Amino acid sequence: MSAVEHDGPVAGRGPLFVIAGSHGSLHWAVQTFYLLLPFIKEEFGLDYTQTGFLVTIVHLSSFAANIPSGVVVDVTGRRTACQLFSLLVCAIGLAGLGWARDYWVLATFVALISMMNTLWHPAAIAFLSETYAKRRGLALSFHTIGASLGDAAAPAAAGVLITAIGWHETAMLGALVPLAAAILLFFFTKASPAMPSRAAGSGGFRSYMTGLQQLVRNMEVWKVCVMAGFRGTSQTGLRTFLPLYLAAAFAANPFWIGVTLTVLQLSGAVATPFAGGISDRVGRRPVLFAGFAMSMVIIFVMPLTDSLTFFIILVGFAGVSTFAVRPVIQSWALEKAPPQLGGSMVSLLFGTQSAFAMAVPVIGGLIADIWGIGFVFYALAATIVVAMIVAATISEKH
Repeated sequence: MSAVEHDGPVAGRGPLFVIAGSHGSLHWAVQTFYLLLPFIKEEFGLDYTQTGFLVTIVHLSSFAANIPSGVVVDVTGRRTACQLFSLLVCAIGLAGLGWARDYWVLATFVALISMMNTLWHPAAIAFLSETYAKRRGLALSFHTIGASLGDAAAPAAAGVLITAIGWHETAMLGALVPLAAAILLFFFTKASPAMPSRAAGSGGFRSYMTGLQQLVRNMEVWKVCVMAGFRGTSQTGLRTFLPLYLAAAFAANPFWIGVTLTVLQLSGAVATPFAGGISDRVGRRPVLFAGFAMSMVIIFVMPLTDSLTFFIILVGFAGVSTFAVRPVIQSWALEKAPPQLGGSMVSLLFGTQSAFAMAVPVIGGLIADIWGIGFVFYALAATIVVAMIVAATISEKH
């Protein structure tokens, strides 16, 4: 039993809430960048290709940072130090967006934000998985809720700030959020014996490489990663094509597009702890099957409705079924790996999802251009069917 699980409820919940809130500050930074894009485009005189390349940098730098981040976390064992580093450098990256006056300097700060968001996951998820081993699904659910709240809060706050003080100042002021999270995490770590700064049992590089070879040879590990990759296409696809579909099918104004995306995020956040907690009791696969089946049906039905109100309701249910299963998948993945390789397991999982995510906008765009944007949703529903098939082959044994 871990130190946190052994202690009382206050000590047990403290690390969870601090880490979840810090996770939200990283997503705050990423979402702030997305809201700054139109203003960056206008001031720098960028075309759509140059603007889009800044978004491509987000995915490419995340993909490139995945494996090294897992190695750093597992070889050093310094999970809390890695989390602090990611928060501090992310704050520098967001502030740098407001300071940069050159396109490539701007691109460098964008890459920093994305890479620090990537470094955070192996460190934080591995820490929570080991610390709350008997409540892994629920713990990772709260971690995911932190991300969803950051995703939901940043656009509204940044929109108000940009109107009031301009986008440069908004970026610099927004950097205070991950900086404050770093300070809070630092002092909480010092004050709480329940948060060790170093993972127990972390060994040298040779020992790590031996364990990593066994991990990558484990077919069950790759099944979980591939399942997560296909499931992740629906998440990426919804984020990418929902605004485009709303504009094309309903001529929706920006207000209703924003409402719809907020409903998508918040509905997933509300349902996440229930999915994670239930999976701790009944197993990962039954919860995933229920979520996958619900997602498949809802996403397939979306382009068939001509009512904006009903469409937004469907988006809410899509958020519940699509986003709430993320910690369940993470929990299942970590159960396939030894604790000392938790960071690398998270890197493999997120790296696979990043690889799938990079293809979604291009392939979805081709489908929309050839057959119409509604067919993108049918394709997304089909990828969930593939995820279900892969999930059926994964053993429930740890």
